[in-house]
Amino acid sequence: MAPNIIHLVLARLPGAPEGTKGISMFIVPKVLVNADGSLGERNDVKCAGIEHKLGINANPTCTLNYGEAGTGAIGYLVGEENPRARVHVRDDERGPLQRRRSALAIADRAYQHAVEYAKERIQFRDVASRDPKPVAIIQHPDVRRMLDVVQGQRRGDARARVRYGRVARLRHKSPE
Repeated sequence: MAPNIIHLVLARLPGAPEGTKGISMFIVPKVLVNADGSLGERNDVKCAGIEHKLGINANPTCTLNYGEAGTGAIGYLVGEENPRARVHVRDDERGPLQRRRSALAIADRAYQHAVEYAKERIQFRDVASRDPKPVAIIQHPDVRRMLDVVQGQRRGDARARVRYGRVARLRHKSPE
């Protein structure tokens, strides 16, 4: 692991407006940095557990606890206070698109592996012929049907992603 990790955190300052208007972004380092640039004491931030799923761009995600040792975690404000969540909302809207892209990439590679395996795996005889010699399972109708279903789902997801991307771009171009 790296000697220091920084976390981007969305938090509300005391006295900030309610809702997303009062959210600000902070950088919270794992280890505080001294004035001379060297690493200082550890900040009061701990990893509570790594989740068993993939996050955006296939990155592992985790749960972080701040200020549990009693000293309080130190964070540094990024930009202005209460920026009306302009940056944060845009990033939140891009999230589903990025997750869909990651899922499509994983599904596409899984499909390619399944087709390769079906071409290599020799099992049973061809039901359409009387020849008792075993054939690759890709020649079996049920295996072909299952691969076609997966391919159709992949294509549908790709079309949905393109459509969602167009809608997201139009929303960002609108005057609102």
